[in-house]
Amino acid sequence: MVVPHRIILTGLLVCALLIPAPELAHASKVRPIANSDQIVSKGQIAGVAIGIAAVGAAIGVGVYFAIRHNASITGCAASGLNGLQLVNEGDSQTYSLMGIVASIKPGDRVRVSGKKKKVAGVAHPFLVEKVKRDFGACAGQSATP
Repeated sequence: MVVPHRIILTGLLVCALLIPAPELAHASKVRPIANSDQIVSKGQIAGVAIGIAAVGAAIGVGVYFAIRHNASITGCAASGLNGLQLVNEGDSQTYSLMGIVASIKPGDRVRVSGKKKKVAGVAHPFLVEKVKRDFGACAGQSATP
C-alpha cells in the first residue's frame, strides 16, 4: 500500500521534534560528578523510559490509523459491461464499482470511499462504502467508456 507523502513528512517532523537539541558545554555550567545534584535516580530513569514508550506507542497508533483508512477514488462514473465503472483521476485505472452505488449515476463525477478488492473475473473491483461527494456531470465525457 502506498503511504501518502504528507504522512511520511508528518512522522519525520514528529521524530525530529523528539530529538533533544544538544546543549553546548560551558565552563560555568560544568559541575563535579560527586555533586549529589547530578545523580539520576531510578525513578527518573523509569519516568524517561515510560515517556519514550508512550511517545513510541502514540506514533505507532497514529501511523496504523493513517494507513488503515479507507481508500478514496475520484473520477467519472460510466456504464460498463459488468455494471458501473469509475475511471480514477489519480492513477487512471478503471474500477468496477460494487456495494453502495445506487446514488451514483453514469456521467457524474464522484468521490467514493471504500476498499479495493480482489474478485475473480472482475478487473479492479472497488467496494464502495460511502459516496463522499457528487461533483455533478463530468465535463466533456460520455456516460459509456
